[in-house]
Amino acid sequence: MTSTTTYKVNRKVIVLLTSDDQNNYFFQNNTQMQYLHVNSTSKIFPSLFTYQPGTIIIDCDYLQNEVQDLVRRIRTNPFYNKLKICCLKQTQNHKADEQLKIIGVDFLLYRTSSALSS
Repeated sequence: MTSTTTYKVNRKVIVLLTSDDQNNYFFQNNTQMQYLHVNSTSKIFPSLFTYQPGTIIIDCDYLQNEVQDLVRRIRTNPFYNKLKICCLKQTQNHKADEQLKIIGVDFLLYRTSSALSS
């Protein structure tokens, strides 16, 4: 059995923070959404300020140790705290996933289909 979660995005711009633009499979069939690919943490906050997206998708495998600092910085800033944060991960890790949820990540996305099965 596969579990999926659908949520409404208020703004139609999504920021994708990954190492390369190959992760755009989220947006291949969606012509109503626009996404902005950012590949550097130094460009993330200027991009968030300029485009004011509704959602950010962070590649946890790419950023590794910087994810928690980035999420905490977003959540403590009143300008960005309404932003939906999704983390893209390779596989499930219950301890790490719970820690991400506690610091403010709204959704976790997994690249492997086996991680979604219950």
